[in-house]
Amino acid sequence: MTNFFVHVQGGASNRSGMQFIGAVKDVANLPRLVPFIYNNTQSYVLEMGGGYIRFISDGAYLTNTDGSLYEVATPYAVADVWNIRWVQSADVLTIAHPSYPLYNLSRGGETDWTLSEISFAAGIAAPAGVSAAATNGNAGNTGTTPGISSVTYDYVVTAVSIALNSESNVSATASVTNYNIGYYTEYGNYNTVDWAAVSGADYYNIYRKYAGSYGLIGSTTDLTFQDADYEPDTAIGPPTHEDPFSGNNPACVSYFQQRRVFGGSASDPQTIWMTRSGNYTNMDVANPVKDDDAITATIASQQVNQIRHIVPMADLIIFTAGSVWKVSGGDAGKVITPGNVTVTPQMFVGAADTLPLPIDQDVLFVESKGSHVRDLQYDYYAAVYNGTDLSVLADHLFYGYTIDDWRFAQFPFNIVWAVRSDGTLLGLTYLKEQQIWAWHQHTTTNGKFRAVTVVPEETENGVVEDTAYFVVERTINGESVAYVERLRTRQLGAANSDITKSWFVDAGLQYTGAPVSTVSGLSHLEGETVSACIDGRGYTGLTVTNGAVILPVAGSTVTVGLPITAHLQSLPLDLGQPPQFSRRKRVSKIYTTLYNTAGIEVSTDGGTRTRPVGSAATSGTLSSDVQFVIPAANWDQYGKIDVFQNYPLPCTVTGLDVDVEVGN
Repeated sequence: MTNFFVHVQGGASNRSGMQFIGAVKDVANLPRLVPFIYNNTQSYVLEMGGGYIRFISDGAYLTNTDGSLYEVATPYAVADVWNIRWVQSADVLTIAHPSYPLYNLSRGGETDWTLSEISFAAGIAAPAGVSAAATNGNAGNTGTTPGISSVTYDYVVTAVSIALNSESNVSATASVTNYNIGYYTEYGNYNTVDWAAVSGADYYNIYRKYAGSYGLIGSTTDLTFQDADYEPDTAIGPPTHEDPFSGNNPACVSYFQQRRVFGGSASDPQTIWMTRSGNYTNMDVANPVKDDDAITATIASQQVNQIRHIVPMADLIIFTAGSVWKVSGGDAGKVITPGNVTVTPQMFVGAADTLPLPIDQDVLFVESKGSHVRDLQYDYYAAVYNGTDLSVLADHLFYGYTIDDWRFAQFPFNIVWAVRSDGTLLGLTYLKEQQIWAWHQHTTTNGKFRAVTVVPEETENGVVEDTAYFVVERTINGESVAYVERLRTRQLGAANSDITKSWFVDAGLQYTGAPVSTVSGLSHLEGETVSACIDGRGYTGLTVTNGAVILPVAGSTVTVGLPITAHLQSLPLDLGQPPQFSRRKRVSKIYTTLYNTAGIEVSTDGGTRTRPVGSAATSGTLSSDVQFVIPAANWDQYGKIDVFQNYPLPCTVTGLDVDVEVGN
């Protein structure tokens, strides 16, 4: 198949066409496309190139009030853009790259985006002006009675913000000498600790040094605290500020169990770091360690392979260049804590830089050499994560190539769109629960696919679909260009039968309104031969001149763009008797089962002689039935059937049957 895709329930359809969104900023340095998905009705496509981000929403670039394209400046070189990793939480996209500090891209509004470096400093300031004063009471009248001798007390104070789930660093130490306040009840001697207010603090923790460690002696919302011999709880110590990413930038980022997870820095390629629970910018650790403290874990392996991806599933899955590892709390369902973290190998198959794709309970990933695709899921019998090579049944599509970019469009067709290194687009129809996967390839006229992403968008029919966007490098009128194009929905109106809704051209645009004989606004296709769907009738061989096309007939709904040639070929006929496979055959009749189809042709000799099937391209109607045709006589060994769609119209083949004659 070329430009056909397989349905999970059987049959195949020609892929829909692509809408022209706009030219990329720099054709010599192609960008990648990054999804930003707030919910099913608010999504954006980020065109991320060298030093900039542009934003696309619902098929159009966001613009400033003066009509210019809205941009946000970034520090990333274009070569590094393809190695960034990201994770999103609500309106914040966290971006990681080993050559750059961690950044947050935050959305404040449609054209209010901010890129800011992440700080791992405490979320709230430490109290200043901490002092301690002694009150002797009657202890001074006892002289040198044993047990009432003078003692030096050390105090530190922290500020706590409930909203930020953050405790500050400790204040400067305040020391005071007093008689042993263990005799407070008898003599009334105590210490008073004071400090200045901290903005945003909900309360303050006071710690006293005991046996070489600080322990909590109390909390208060006031700015003063009287220590009347409260016993320090050394099991609750003050936090120790940590910033492991100062000059040690992580390569990847994710979320797991209310923690933000980082991994794969240049200095520590096999180490992962997890923030404090519920605080995504806090790497602090208390002494002694508490369950919600930050976590550091390192893979102990025979080879040093940098962590490339972190994927949260039931466990935390770590992909390196040489293997796959599981990070968990030990037993199933146990929460990961600083004292309860295990890292165990799962598969000794590494992953490429191409991002893994979580799909339902599985993860699809490209093997480290870049040319084989595997799935990964938990095997309850073996108690490990393992998977299957999904490319083995179509190895010819991968041998000698790599997968550079891919995304999954679940609804409506369960297709993984994968950009191959030569610019061909591969599709994988994937429905694991039914054990279905099928590969197909897609091309575009005068173009190569270079990047892809998928975001949910609402169609004009009110249905939310997973919509694919592509960066396509083209040669137009002899010049190199690069466009962002959006794959259009195949849904032909509410009943899927309105042929005027057909969009089966690439880099296309659509006109709707009063009937016209000429359409303009096509300067991005200047000098090209294009096809047009005019009120549901398909025409080819038109030419764009001065940005316009003269139509062969007037129409009120006109879709114009580069033609798509779709081709489906059946496997060689196997008639059940092995000796008959090598015999010459003639397919004398072809029975084609169609659904909402117009303009197709069939052949038994590779397209040299074709026969039309079903509704004609210019009829304005669709066929949804079994169509019978007698092909041109052709004797060969294989008995293959070819189906061609050369018009900008829909085509779905749900069955092929034949009458065949077998020679000697």
